[in-house]
Amino acid sequence: MTGATPEPTQAATDAGRPAVAGVALTDLSAGVGTVLWALAASVGVLTQVERALALAPLVVVPLGIGLAADGGFDARSGRLLTAATIVQPVGAALFLASLVLPSGPPAALAAAAWIPVTGALAFAGLSRALDRGLRPLSETLVDAGLAYVPVAAVALVAFHLGITLWFEPVIVLLTAVHFHYAGFALPVLAGVTGRRLGGSGGLFRPIAAVVAVGPAIVAVGISFSPLVEVVAVGAFTVAVATFGVLALVRVVPHLSPLPAAFVGLSALALPASMLLALGYGVAAFTGTDPLGLDVSTMVSLHGSLNAYGFALLGAAGWRLAEESERA
Repeated sequence: MTGATPEPTQAATDAGRPAVAGVALTDLSAGVGTVLWALAASVGVLTQVERALALAPLVVVPLGIGLAADGGFDARSGRLLTAATIVQPVGAALFLASLVLPSGPPAALAAAAWIPVTGALAFAGLSRALDRGLRPLSETLVDAGLAYVPVAAVALVAFHLGITLWFEPVIVLLTAVHFHYAGFALPVLAGVTGRRLGGSGGLFRPIAAVVAVGPAIVAVGISFSPLVEVVAVGAFTVAVATFGVLALVRVVPHLSPLPAAFVGLSALALPASMLLALGYGVAAFTGTDPLGLDVSTMVSLHGSLNAYGFALLGAAGWRLAEESERA
């Protein structure tokens, strides 16, 4: 079944929104996660990559779950989203513990707690997509973000177990980062933005198509083919940068000041981040690196722009927008 989604019922809009003392559990989890992340970062137990990685389950994912729930989840998909919301704080805390522990079976066991959380999210997104069809595209993007995130959990477990296949260990760790941010945060935040743009039409349609499939194709290119990688990264760069501009021009001016500042800065981070990704892809394809975009540079610049500039500010900005509109 395809076509426009009917207006969600109150039961649908409440799915995935368990609360404690009237405060959404996703907000409580993100708040506690912020404190845990700040403590871990301040005592120096995490590397730069691990700091960006830990931010996702502790802060970005719970905020993203809350934003996703606004699209309406009924019956089976709603129960799955609610289950993921309830177990997410425990999974995120163990995820952080896995980064503090030395890599090995105990760290892998702690990281494995994130798999059922992300698995429930994926099944919620897939179930909703099967029930609803591919329209509106804004909700398809949200479902795609939910479906991608288990790849990140599996990648972290593999890293801790030393299962790296033909890759350097850091590439496996960066795969966990990639699928939390490009795989989860980007589609979910693009979908939330698309809700304000009408969901399916105009320039948003091709952007949504590339954002939905781009993370997977880029990962395939990195794994098997520099040519596929550079083509995929090129298309992904154009689509994501255009999305950032579209958000700035069409959406940000209609938000109240504080959310507009957060969402605007988030959108501005995208073109810069994606140009760095394109430069790295071209370097991998040509075998030259005139811009000096090695892995460590990409972690510092591209990774930081994605994690802190785009995902954190974007998720917080849209959450603030929700609150300002409900007030």
